[in-house]
Amino acid sequence: MSFRSGTGHVDPEPRLDHGGAASWPSEPTGQAGVLTSSDRITAHRGLRIPPSEAERLRHLIESAIGEVFGVAEDALARPSRGKARVARARQTAMYLAHVSCGLSLTDVGQVFSRDRTTVAHACAVIEDRRDDPAFDRALELMEWIVPTLIGRDLLHTGSEA
Repeated sequence: MSFRSGTGHVDPEPRLDHGGAASWPSEPTGQAGVLTSSDRITAHRGLRIPPSEAERLRHLIESAIGEVFGVAEDALARPSRGKARVARARQTAMYLAHVSCGLSLTDVGQVFSRDRTTVAHACAVIEDRRDDPAFDRALELMEWIVPTLIGRDLLHTGSEA
């Protein structure tokens, strides 16, 4: 089964060889022909986000969300779930990184130090909350604000040292 993210990216179906082992089409392999998870990510999404860029994105998104939700930025950055209000703000930040910035669920997980399934859950929760007109309008405004804060080229993946 393939997985579709909101960015239109489709993971190819694995192929089974005669021995029943799965392989992904057109993917590079790691050492000794072994396919690693980082090889899969690189093959599907290109370069991963450099740590400095991930930190920059996280800081900009969390400061904007912190201001809107009245949550301290350090509370958003904690590894634990925290109070419901903090968790909801963090889920909104992950949603905006995915929808407004066009990052894959895996990339958003990397930026916020969470698993991609946690990001998928956050996106589903926020989508459900959009039924509330006031929340939907606030989120709509944040969808314009976040990319503006980050800049025209959302990811500076060039050779910055």
